[in-house]
Amino acid sequence: MSKFPPIVWVFLGALVIAQATWIFRDARLRRESYAWLWGLFGLINVPSSLIIYILVTRRGNVQCEQCHKSIPQESHVCPYCGKKKDE
Repeated sequence: MSKFPPIVWVFLGALVIAQATWIFRDARLRRESYAWLWGLFGLINVPSSLIIYILVTRRGNVQCEQCHKSIPQESHVCPYCGKKKDE
């Protein structure tokens, strides 16, 4: 069994925490149910938690005409810029 230098463990720990923080904040911005649970899910491993989160939460999304961010298809107002969606 190879022994990794401590800096590798620090880097991996920082990467996992950064991933979990991004997932949690993104889930709150998107008003996803269970944002805390998504954040805890992000602590499991890198990058599969992130890939699963993106695949699950990006289904049925459209692009905002003003800020070009991905928003849920059923949204009437962009949560990022506040522009009303044309229907």
